[in-house]
Amino acid sequence: MPPMGSLYGNSLQKGGIVTRPAFGEGLVIFGSEDHRIYALNSRSGKIAWTYPTEGPVRGSPKIAEGHAFVGSDDGFLYAINLTSSRLVWKYDTGGPVRSTPFIANDLIFFGSETGDLFCMDFRGAVKWRFKAKRAIYSSPLVVKGSLFFTSLDSILYSVDARTGWAIWRFRMGKGSVSSPCNVENYIIVGSADGFIYCVDGGTSKEIWRFKTDHQVSGSPLVYRDSVYCGAADGNLYCLEYRTGRLRWKFSTGGAITSAPIVYNDILYVGSADHILYALIP
Repeated sequence: MPPMGSLYGNSLQKGGIVTRPAFGEGLVIFGSEDHRIYALNSRSGKIAWTYPTEGPVRGSPKIAEGHAFVGSDDGFLYAINLTSSRLVWKYDTGGPVRSTPFIANDLIFFGSETGDLFCMDFRGAVKWRFKAKRAIYSSPLVVKGSLFFTSLDSILYSVDARTGWAIWRFRMGKGSVSSPCNVENYIIVGSADGFIYCVDGGTSKEIWRFKTDHQVSGSPLVYRDSVYCGAADGNLYCLEYRTGRLRWKFSTGGAITSAPIVYNDILYVGSADHILYALIP
């Protein structure tokens, strides 16, 4: 019997997969550069359904209320029923959507290459939109009624999740595609200037910054009392999240642009050296 990885891989012949899969209703949902959204049976790996878009799908899906919400480079955010595979609605943002939606309080938050951050309800109606100066590729995060996200305009934004009004702006040295994470009241994010920043979520005060040797396009992970974040210098950094002090770093043979994940107390991270690493935190 072939390994499950090859079974999944043999199902797709026309495009690369650059998105993180989502799981729901016994399905694995992900997008492909062949312009399609795929749903596979999570146990067998067989294709349950596909849905065509008009561009490469490079945004990761989010599952909620029996639906998949996923963006495409054709500029649309799609809402697809997981059971029937039917399109419920789609919304044209005017530019590629590679930001993974964040869902809170029955609202969908996501960014677009146009520089717009959208807030929509489950019916596909826009509640508000916020305009940054450049593209938004990061995935937003809602914490205590505040929405945090980064943009290629070098700003980490805090916006009122209910109204869309700006609360504060924190300027980094260069643009960012890194998605912020939260621990206590700290917002932690990476930037193309090579720094990992920690900012007070309420006041925008900088708590600390840590310098890597290259840009940070991956998203940080907080586990226990440490921050884990990769950089294009090939290192995975482990920092004390309150101070930014370096605890250790692990060197790989290629750039790390993905976000690490912890499962069963094992830390997993991929590298451009074609290796998936499993580490003890």
